[in-house]
Amino acid sequence: MSKRIEYIDIAKGIGILLVVMAHNDFGLVSPFFYKFIYAFHMPLFFFVSGMFFKDGQPFLSLLRRRFETLLKPYITAILLIYFMTLSFTKVNVDMATSRVLKALYANGHYIDWVQLWFLPHLFALNIFAFVFYWLVKRSGLPWTKWVLLIAMQIVGVLLIGIFWPFTISLLGRQVTLYGLPLSIDLVLVSGFFFILGCEVNKLIPGEVFGNPLTLIGTGAGLLAMVIWLPQSIDFNTRSFESLPINTLEALLGIGFILAISKQLERIPSLSAMFRYVGQASLIILIFHVPIQETWGEKMMFLFNNQKLSYWIAYAAGVGGPLLINHFFIQPNARIRSWFGLPGQPKAAAAE
Repeated sequence: MSKRIEYIDIAKGIGILLVVMAHNDFGLVSPFFYKFIYAFHMPLFFFVSGMFFKDGQPFLSLLRRRFETLLKPYITAILLIYFMTLSFTKVNVDMATSRVLKALYANGHYIDWVQLWFLPHLFALNIFAFVFYWLVKRSGLPWTKWVLLIAMQIVGVLLIGIFWPFTISLLGRQVTLYGLPLSIDLVLVSGFFFILGCEVNKLIPGEVFGNPLTLIGTGAGLLAMVIWLPQSIDFNTRSFESLPINTLEALLGIGFILAISKQLERIPSLSAMFRYVGQASLIILIFHVPIQETWGEKMMFLFNNQKLSYWIAYAAGVGGPLLINHFFIQPNARIRSWFGLPGQPKAAAAE
């Protein structure tokens, strides 16, 4: 495994730890750091995912690969949720079936485990990126992609709430929906970060992020913006309050995490730990919310201490999925396949 892939895995590990931290009551523990995380954590994942995109691959190969790695784990998780619901709660078959049908719409407003919206959206995003690069190649003008990228971000941010909500007529009834299927109403904004990640991976050597000045500059810039500028973003609720401020914050945050990751490469023990977490990021994404919420409620009941309950729940939200991955998923080839993981465990998977 190359050093370049190592630091990207480390970045994925840091990113998923921040995602778990943000998906509970951390805003009550530290409102400032909560805003700090939300300044860039989702753009970071779109960007890092884009770093693995190959713009010359055949379309059908792309569809098959992304179905295996994104839609299959999504479907597995949805079926698992409702099997557990039917087995251990009083929800009846009709209600569970209704929830499954809503989950097929595949955006966060309609999924019980909201964090799963990222998987079908990333599938749509790969298709969008394929079309983007096809159009760029058809144009024959290399600067076209940069014009399109900037235009995507501007139009996407300005129209981010246009489908949140919207009303359609369905079988003679007026139905109000929140977002489009697979959250494709976000594709211009998320696509900006995804395709930018692909371009940065091709054009900018990893050593740029290893420069201490990159770490200092991006970290200081991000910290200053979070302290003095109140604008925030939240992709799942279609919030992007300021086009220039939030875009710059997100880019600084991405650069900051990649710079930290390059520095961590030099510390073998920390590098191995964050790479391990990064390689398990899919499993952590899927399972962390119910585990963290359950432990948070139990700890509050036992200790009635908000901060203590949060940190114990956070440890469970990270550690629980890692244990599931290590003892249940990785040893079983068939279960690994259900979650879109390689047929054989890899010590250092690239994605």
